[in-house]
Amino acid sequence: MKYSIIAASLALFSITNVSAANQLDDPDYSIPYQVDTVLCVRNAHNVVITETPDGLCLDVKGEGNDSTYHSTCAIAYDNNAVIKSHQSFSMPLSLKVNRCDNVLGFLQGLHFGFTGAIDAPAAMNTQMGKSFEIGIDNIAYFARKFGPSKRNAIQVGVGVNWRNYRMTGDNRFDLVDGNTIITGYPADTDGKFSRIKAFSLSFPIAYSYTSPVKALGKSNLGFKFSAFFNWNSHASMLTQYVNAAGEKVKENYDRIGHRKFSIDLQLGVQVACGVCLYVKYSPYDFFKSSTTSPKFQTISTGISFGF
Repeated sequence: MKYSIIAASLALFSITNVSAANQLDDPDYSIPYQVDTVLCVRNAHNVVITETPDGLCLDVKGEGNDSTYHSTCAIAYDNNAVIKSHQSFSMPLSLKVNRCDNVLGFLQGLHFGFTGAIDAPAAMNTQMGKSFEIGIDNIAYFARKFGPSKRNAIQVGVGVNWRNYRMTGDNRFDLVDGNTIITGYPADTDGKFSRIKAFSLSFPIAYSYTSPVKALGKSNLGFKFSAFFNWNSHASMLTQYVNAAGEKVKENYDRIGHRKFSIDLQLGVQVACGVCLYVKYSPYDFFKSSTTSPKFQTISTGISFGF
């Protein structure tokens, strides 16, 4: 791998070597080991260091007013030399540069949770254990760290979410004149389930804090507060039952009058490396206010991977 190093770094390297040379001239200076100056260049224009399994190569171009100056120095590694390098990865696929304030990442916050309806009519007996959501908080995101210890971060991104509300029992969803109603199954039928499903394209804005307190394993306890600005591009309704003749019947509707834009508020807590527990709340009614469809808000809770 190659690194470009500014001239000031090389100047510091040269000053160190000059200091070592001065110490060699001092008769009272005790030398614990042999000191060799391999290359000394002042006011270098460009320096490239190349490292391979065989050794280190230092390439210098330009010195002071001489733009044609070119010198190369190679330092071979011993056969038994051990070379160590380190990179930091964020679950699941985000690559971060150590001590870098800005981070560009991908596929963060793959989540699965259960969905509940708040303030729904009594007849709308959706069950949170059978209603769920799945999605990715951030397909791509940009984050900036700040603060003395870089434990704080602000983040923006784009993600997706699928969410459903499922009923089993005696009632079902139905669509009448563009309005969603809750009613019973037709006579002499065996109702299986009735559900509403919605897909959203989300634009989250988040603030996160990674505390020095250790959680499970070697990870740090972290907190993230997010606001998801959702474009609910599609929603549908599906009901299945078996009629008196024993035939399976499906009733499927699109354009059910759902709200196109909404905001979700989410609190996440990192409890292990890249593993978070979250609770999410949407204060907006699922259906448009211009319809007579049932009014309810949404709450969901679950687990996500990537902090």
